[in-house]
Amino acid sequence: MTKKKKGDSSMSKTKGSSMQRKNIGGLGDYIVLKEEKEVIFYLENPYPTCLAIPKIMKERFPDDYKSIVTRDLDEFKKYRGQV
Repeated sequence: MTKKKKGDSSMSKTKGSSMQRKNIGGLGDYIVLKEEKEVIFYLENPYPTCLAIPKIMKERFPDDYKSIVTRDLDEFKKYRGQV
């Protein structure tokens, strides 16, 4: 039996566990729609995180791509299914 450290979640990744927590959203989790030249970010609470988006867009995508921020998780998942 191992001691549980303070702040550990019962949903943390455990070897052999079928239940793993998947973080959805944030600046590292985005969807690229190449035909539309759009990048969709899901941010539950966009401000101030959204202030970093212009820098990310400039570093990772061509100038003609635009960014879209959504707070609607279902909408984000809908786009994820299209990719």
